[in-house]
Amino acid sequence: MGTTTGRAGIVGGGIAGLAAAIALRRRGWDVTVYERAPRFTEVGAGIVLSANALHALDLLGVGARVRSHLIIDRPGTVRNQHGRILLTARIDDFVGGLVALHRADLISILAAAVPAECVRHGTEVTGVRPDGRIETHSDTERYDIVIAADGVHSRARTAVWPHPPPVRRTGISSWRWILDRPAPDEVGVVWGRYAECGIVPMSGDRTMFFAGARRPITSLDHFADWPDPVPSVIADATPDRIVTGDLLEIAVPRHLWRGRVALIGDAGHAMRPTLGQGAGLALEDAVVVADCAPDLRQYSVIRRRRVAAMNIVSRHGMRLTAPGSTLLAAVRDVAVRTTPDAAAVRLLRTTNSRLLGAWKRPRSATDRG
Repeated sequence: MGTTTGRAGIVGGGIAGLAAAIALRRRGWDVTVYERAPRFTEVGAGIVLSANALHALDLLGVGARVRSHLIIDRPGTVRNQHGRILLTARIDDFVGGLVALHRADLISILAAAVPAECVRHGTEVTGVRPDGRIETHSDTERYDIVIAADGVHSRARTAVWPHPPPVRRTGISSWRWILDRPAPDEVGVVWGRYAECGIVPMSGDRTMFFAGARRPITSLDHFADWPDPVPSVIADATPDRIVTGDLLEIAVPRHLWRGRVALIGDAGHAMRPTLGQGAGLALEDAVVVADCAPDLRQYSVIRRRRVAAMNIVSRHGMRLTAPGSTLLAAVRDVAVRTTPDAAAVRLLRTTNSRLLGAWKRPRSATDRG
């Protein structure tokens, strides 16, 4: 393991930034987190964490608290927008199980593991330099390493990278919210021609709903004639709790580090939520960057191949769930429906294991002396 420590500045106090703070402190680093918001708030909606995210959280020492939100094993279905069942599976068919919780709950768990004096709330970062300087409206501090965890619109990425990848609109609208009621009997996902949606049971008798639609669909009215309970879940939504917007992405930069600065989470590889891996990959990043620090080049070498591959898979995922064509949707429905559930589940478990469950802390990082 690495023995060099020093001062680390972290730009952004979201999931990626707080996880990096925890990981670096466990390695002996003196950490300062810069967070623009005056306090941690309940911004956001529900997120689902897979086996890789749970393993990373275990390495951060907070996995047990997160697992209290484990989804109880129950059957779920994949249906088409006309209500026909294409596939039936169980939660446990996902290797390692799944956790569903509000983003604010995960932030709260992570924040509890970072001393309050390590977080500078209400502090907007105005500049980041390759030599490790972080500039705010009131001062400038120099750090041995800087971790840019400030999201898809990362100011650090724009400031430090000579040709930063532009933020791209995907042409997909999204909606997410949580209902304070138990999930209906029928849970799972519904695949359409131009849109998809899902209903996920949560702990605490709550229900998560998500939906995505290709242009020109921009309203939840599109789902009015979809199979029950989709219309009723939409009707019961509280408008001010719906998180909606156009999905954004960036191409993964050739390098995730420059000078003393490293990109983690959406700052380095914002992607479509097809795989539900935004938080999971950010948590992996946090573990690996702390293992490698101060060698940020090694972090980049280790992480870029994985996040670039996941980025590619995420871009193609909606070709299955919402292909944008009546003909392609019909072909998909026949192909999935005529595949025996047992065979489909085996494929699901194998794919999930290879993409997610197989992730482990890289030995090349942990074996450093």
